[in-house]
Amino acid sequence: MDRRPAHLNRTGLILSGVVLTAAGGAGLARGLGAFGDGRASAPVLTAGARRFAEDNDWFWPAVAAAAVVLALLGLAWLLAQGRTGRLPGLALEPDAGAGTTRLSAKAIAGALEAEIGEYPGVQNVRARLLGSSRAPELWLNIAYGRDADPAELRGRVQDEAVPRLRAALERDSVPTVVRLRLVSGERAPTVS
Repeated sequence: MDRRPAHLNRTGLILSGVVLTAAGGAGLARGLGAFGDGRASAPVLTAGARRFAEDNDWFWPAVAAAAVVLALLGLAWLLAQGRTGRLPGLALEPDAGAGTTRLSAKAIAGALEAEIGEYPGVQNVRARLLGSSRAPELWLNIAYGRDADPAELRGRVQDEAVPRLRAALERDSVPTVVRLRLVSGERAPTVS
């Protein structure tokens, strides 16, 4: 899975946080008199800056336009956070001119969950198809009990479930991430 968007998000948030923290800290320090009492009670904009804004009619509309652009960029970023990369469906026909057969990714994941859920010791399975119709990726989260052998469980997923999925989707490969998690309602026996 491509980690670039997550990396860009973290980098952008860190840079924004540093800049806003520095600006806020400088404003707080100025208000508390760290730069002298005269600066603490002085207006934020200098007389030259105020005069420039008064002399140029375009100044405040330009500031407003910049604020609107920043707000729209922030909204676009916020909406992008809601996208999961989850695949809605898969096209099984490579040539759209001959017709298209679409298969619901939710149905595919459900069938895979049902199959893996029948393996001994499996308590819960969550399957998600991510990426694009041309290059789908499979993410499996499998919760198993103490009576399951994780090596055998992984082997069955690798040797049975994933090849069956590839054959059904008519793909040479489907990159797969499998997360196994031990869950148990019982306490582990203590050794004395």
